[in-house]
Amino acid sequence: MVRMRSDRARERARDLLATYYPVPDDAESQRLRELSVKYIQEAERIEAENKGHVAESDELISAALDAVARDYFARTVIRAKARDKS
Repeated sequence: MVRMRSDRARERARDLLATYYPVPDDAESQRLRELSVKYIQEAERIEAENKGHVAESDELISAALDAVARDYFARTVIRAKARDKS
């Protein structure tokens, strides 16, 4: 039950984010997307090596996505501030 609520909240957050801050199509954003995919693949690889430790892998994926999201938001805020000054 908690997982379903979390998934719905995550999906709602993605929708809101896409509405207010569409994904920029520049080289740096592409690099960040590729980096997040690599983090997830690495977490899945570790999970496969340590079958039975699913929670640990979920934490790795979550931590990786949090890091990518923090970097993305920081860049978005900086760009928004720069646009406001122009």
